[in-house]
Amino acid sequence: MQLKKVVNHGHTRWRVSTYVAGKRRQRFFSSKKLAVEWIKLLRVDENSGNFWSDISTEEQRDIILAYKLAASKGLSVYRCLLQTPPQLDLKPLSVLDAILEYQEVIKQRSLRPASLKQTQLFLSQLADEFGNELVHCVTASLLEKWFQKRNWKRSTIDGVIAKIGPFFSWLVREEYIEKSPSSTIQRPINDDTGPPKIFSAKEATQLLSTALQLDPPLAKYFAIGLFAGIRPHEICRLKTSDISDRYIEISASTAKTRKRRLVTVLPNLREWLRVSEELPIKNKQKRFEKAVKAAGISWSQDIMRHSYASYHLAHFCSADKTALEMGHRDTQMLFRHYRELVTKEEAQAYWAIEA
Repeated sequence: MQLKKVVNHGHTRWRVSTYVAGKRRQRFFSSKKLAVEWIKLLRVDENSGNFWSDISTEEQRDIILAYKLAASKGLSVYRCLLQTPPQLDLKPLSVLDAILEYQEVIKQRSLRPASLKQTQLFLSQLADEFGNELVHCVTASLLEKWFQKRNWKRSTIDGVIAKIGPFFSWLVREEYIEKSPSSTIQRPINDDTGPPKIFSAKEATQLLSTALQLDPPLAKYFAIGLFAGIRPHEICRLKTSDISDRYIEISASTAKTRKRRLVTVLPNLREWLRVSEELPIKNKQKRFEKAVKAAGISWSQDIMRHSYASYHLAHFCSADKTALEMGHRDTQMLFRHYRELVTKEEAQAYWAIEA
């Protein structure tokens, strides 16, 4: 029987190695104290007629989880069984086992492949860090330390929480934990990403006029992004029937959030929608690159949506209205990123861009 300290990516665990029926078995623990206690339990087993080797793997797993759960509360398994009523009212489950179970759950949901892949990526990283911990032992503080160790930016942390938050919410619903630790995480105040990049009215005009000359359908695509704030992948899924003179309908199957929304068609956008009948845009990438290069402007991710949010908020002075049009759950993101980014005069010039 061997006890060894193991450090992996800055995370320290204690490994107990032993042999059962001629086969090597290993168990990992978050502290040396837990590992030593487990060794004592195994040695008792050696004097009890090989009790451990005579029970099933499933029973071994249950005993391990029960032991860890009791130890986390400063109790022994025996004491827990004697208590009336018992204090242990949570189901013992390791993070790794919970993630494996949850992955089967989300496979039944109508997630897009890219979203499912990203969720699985972050869950895998969560398992690497906390896999051997019991789910109820993972706290907001531990998650914050994990973020710090990974040196993630605020924007990345927001993305990670958005993907692992539903996992912890599922644990609450299944009564594995009482409260989601992701709901009380303290995010870093500062982020070096700076304010989102947006187009000036002059740059937006240059982009649209260039596209109108080279490729009218692409001008329509740009106009929907600039004056309706619809995400690029959502624009590419639009059908002619989704667009009227008053609204653009983003169906639940089209929306990133899987929630239907109606986006108001403002007067200048109404004119741009008439420059072409082509929808959806075909072979977009090559046409897109050609138009942007010809316009001589700098492009960054989500710049059209960021521009829309900034100018819409400045023009209409209603965070609730802008959030509703963009499909946001609340106004926090708007106030954090877009407030006071442009002036009222700049917004007027932006919304005056016509075909």
